[in-house]
Amino acid sequence: MGRSASALTRLAAFRGLFIAAGAALLSACASAPQPGPSAAAPSGGGSAQPAPVAAPVNPNAPVTLALIAPTTSSSQAAARAAQDLVAAAQIAMAERAPANLVMKIYDSKGTAAGAAEAASHAARDGASLILGPLLGDGTAAAAPVAAQAGLNILSFSNDASVAGGNVWLLGWLPGDEMRRVLGYAGSQGIGRVALVRPADRYGDSVSAEAPRAARDAGVSLSPELTYERSFQGIESASQSGAAAILGSGAGGVLIADAGDALRSMSSFLAYYDVSPRNVRYLGLSRWDDARNAAESTLQGGWFAAPDPARRAAFSAAFESRMSRQPSPLASLGYDGVAASADMLRAAQAGGPAAFSTASIVAAPHEGATGPFRLTPDGLNRRSLAIMEMTPNGPALLDPAPSAAPGV
Repeated sequence: MGRSASALTRLAAFRGLFIAAGAALLSACASAPQPGPSAAAPSGGGSAQPAPVAAPVNPNAPVTLALIAPTTSSSQAAARAAQDLVAAAQIAMAERAPANLVMKIYDSKGTAAGAAEAASHAARDGASLILGPLLGDGTAAAAPVAAQAGLNILSFSNDASVAGGNVWLLGWLPGDEMRRVLGYAGSQGIGRVALVRPADRYGDSVSAEAPRAARDAGVSLSPELTYERSFQGIESASQSGAAAILGSGAGGVLIADAGDALRSMSSFLAYYDVSPRNVRYLGLSRWDDARNAAESTLQGGWFAAPDPARRAAFSAAFESRMSRQPSPLASLGYDGVAASADMLRAAQAGGPAAFSTASIVAAPHEGATGPFRLTPDGLNRRSLAIMEMTPNGPALLDPAPSAAPGV
């Protein structure tokens, strides 16, 4: 099978890394790039909460945004993300907000109960729109409280199961990213793509959203290979699934993972002859990690990600104000305020009532990393670039479109 000594050495090294890192590292790799947990809901509308009749907003009077984030979460990572979300939102307020728009911060404490309590507090304070919470379970808890007060929510989560009703998601969505990378692969003559994904909540979301994304992109998606995120799980799945991928005639293999699990899976697939010599490896924004450049099997792979120039500009602006680099989620805070400001200005100009459903889906917005739009099903569509992994790191292959994709 062309399995070289160097390949065996690399796989042995991966085994040692997995054992040393343990479950905590795998969990971090799975969640770090994501605004919140994902769940299987391919087309949004997962929330059972009906869309409320938005409370009337006088667009020319003082208007309050409520931003809910886990600023005192027991999770250090969540608290850091919350601090950066808030900082980015404050930057957007300074740059984009009309003079009559103000923002108040509410701490969810990193719990669903805390998110519901924060939403109730915001409603009592007269908020007109809620930005946040960060995670899907907090969003689900806050949604009925907000609906009772006639408030819509722009959540930072990417959990499609809570989208719909009075909830719109700002987080990066696997289905949107798949649509972009599969569409590009199809334009380059790749008509069939195999899907390789972990057996976890994120992987389930990818699996649920994949058929619609593939259909929209005009490619066939099969077979699907699922694996447990452990060395043994990846080794076993790649060994048993390689033949099905090779027999399918797939010209591409989409590996929906990150970090050590991604690098290990790509090496194992190559070891079992599903290699970059005969297929194109594809990925989602979780691939956007300079450490992947050192893995030879990922070099030449394509993945969808935010526009690198826009992201770099946002990071530089954030660092100049905060004296630190932003966390991966910070730009969502900016985007939430930018969209809110656009809606309020549109209402001032005679457009749909501010923060109503019609207002939320009426027009695209210029976010921190590029254009995006909120869609009637509670999801979003973003302008994404296609990147190629090179020995020197990710490189731009196909620029992000200048406008947000249509609904």
